Amino acid sequence: MVTWLTNQLRTDLKTFVISFLLIIFSLAVHAQSPQDVLEARLKALTGQIPALEKAVDISVSGSSIQEFLRGIANTTGLNINVDPTINIQVTNNFSNVRVLDILLFLSREFRLDISVIGNILSVTRPVEVEKPRDIGRVEFNQGMNLLTIDISSQPLSVVAKEITRQTGKNVILAPGLESKMVSGYIQRMPFDGALDKFAFTNDMSISVTADSFYILKANEKKEIVQTGQTNQGATITQGRSTRNRQGGVRTGAGNYTLDVRTYFPDSLTVVAEEAPIIEVIKEVSNRLGINYFVDPAIEGTVTLNIGTRSYEYFLSLILAGTEFTWRYQNDIYLIGNMKTREVMDYTVIQFQNRTIDKILDYLPKDLTDGLELKEYPEMNSLLVTGPAPKVERMRLFAQQIDKIVPVIMIEVLIVDITKSYTVTTGIDAGLGTPEEETKGKVFPGIDVQLSTKAINDLINSLNGLGVVNIGNVTQNFYLNLKALENQGILKVRSTPKLSTLNGHEATLSIGNTEYYLEERTDIIGTQNPQLTTTQVYKPVNAELKVIIKPIVSGDDQITLEIEVEQSDFTERISQYAPPGAVSRNFKSMIRVRNQEMVLLGGLEEKRLRDTSAGTPFLSRIPVIKWLFSSRTREDSNSKLNVFIRPTIIN
Repeated sequence: MVTWLTNQLRTDLKTFVISFLLIIFSLAVHAQSPQDVLEARLKALTGQIPALEKAVDISVSGSSIQEFLRGIANTTGLNINVDPTINIQVTNNFSNVRVLDILLFLSREFRLDISVIGNILSVTRPVEVEKPRDIGRVEFNQGMNLLTIDISSQPLSVVAKEITRQTGKNVILAPGLESKMVSGYIQRMPFDGALDKFAFTNDMSISVTADSFYILKANEKKEIVQTGQTNQGATITQGRSTRNRQGGVRTGAGNYTLDVRTYFPDSLTVVAEEAPIIEVIKEVSNRLGINYFVDPAIEGTVTLNIGTRSYEYFLSLILAGTEFTWRYQNDIYLIGNMKTREVMDYTVIQFQNRTIDKILDYLPKDLTDGLELKEYPEMNSLLVTGPAPKVERMRLFAQQIDKIVPVIMIEVLIVDITKSYTVTTGIDAGLGTPEEETKGKVFPGIDVQLSTKAINDLINSLNGLGVVNIGNVTQNFYLNLKALENQGILKVRSTPKLSTLNGHEATLSIGNTEYYLEERTDIIGTQNPQLTTTQVYKPVNAELKVIIKPIVSGDDQITLEIEVEQSDFTERISQYAPPGAVSRNFKSMIRVRNQEMVLLGGLEEKRLRDTSAGTPFLSRIPVIKWLFSSRTREDSNSKLNVFIRPTIIN
């Protein structure tokens, strides 16, 4: 019995120790942060995926994380899949950084998770465990800008905080509204409209500041004032409050119809039929509580139907086509003739990413009508003077065209290979200047010129055999023996690099110049004519010229317009004649991805020349022809290849 109890205690103690160690190990593992676990996981994969250890140089500005990681994958050969729903813009400059370190940086910076399937890395955003919704339901679709609210009797401060957290748009409260209890149900409506309806449901108004803050405040008590008939006979009900949705409408014979409904300064609805322009402006301005000064000379009527638009858009639309405009100054809207000084505006537009040179040639004519434009090249700026709305239109247009222009570096690899093969054989003999000595070479190849004495010695040695008796040659007799074979390979390689702006040409030219003599003879005078000779050396050029025009599209595809021209000299027909010329050229338009290399060329030139001279009839007899003729055979092959690789720098 004692032995059994002892064994049982040992077993229980052993089980306790093992359980305790497992608990300690589990706590140690969970004590590590998710980033530490990810780092350990990626480091363990470097043996299986060597591309993680590769160093890269990459610089991006405002690029999506999908395009950023795709560029790294193309450079290193890494297989990366990125969740397309991740909406992250990356602006970084990495130089000689491991891919492993870049992935860890992105994971820490943007709270990303990286999983591995085989040799494929999958980048996702971890699903956060939703906290219990004790206040109800607030959901926001970022891509479609749709807001859903399902709230019942909750503090406004808590609801506003949740809306701000879900949407990323700042919603703040006027003093005294923190503890206000609110309710509402709105299903998938645009953010501005949903928030406006939510405020209306809970007897509040909303306004938007210039820096995009949404302010909720309690409605003021309405003071309704009934006005009498206007000159045109229309009766209008005006509401003096920050939020009055009721518009006054009265129609009848000889009357006009005007219905104005205001929500907040950036949202109003105006329906008018044959209403005086000045009355419509006054009514809308009064309802919004806007300070304004209007020129009483404004005439004419208008028929319009505007829904949920801003006050400034309303002014621009109702005054379009008239001689009147508006300007906002010192919290007052000045509305008057566009030629008056008070409504004129001016601004200096400074371009950051493009030059001011010739900018006026690219501006649309309808945009510049009524504006005075002046360039300031030393400031890279444009001074714009004119009616305020047109000046604002010009400023917005300038922002649209003032974009960063990509710079493309173009690597050009030019390989020109020339192979030649020449064979020269034969015997030349004749009468000429006597040679005092025998000279030339006999190895490798034979090219020997024999003197008269050497020839006579050779003849005398043959005469001594007693078979033939040829006799001696004269003193001015010569004899040349040739048996030569030449082979050559010439390989020319050049690797220039060009950089140019998107849409602009980059030109490379490598040339050679030779000169030829041109003589001109003139006879001057008639009584005593004199002969004058003028000599002029004129140049002839041969060059390799490459013209490339890159155009970058939005998906890092590059369209290249390429033109290649190559010319070279050939032999002269005489000593003073100009050299001959041969040319090769092609023109092409291709589309490649960023940093992809393309081969252009294969321009090939073949030459075969076979010349001979000899004694008639004897020069055509086999074997004997080598003694009675001279032959030259030349075979050459020249090939030009051009490799081009464009790289987008920024």
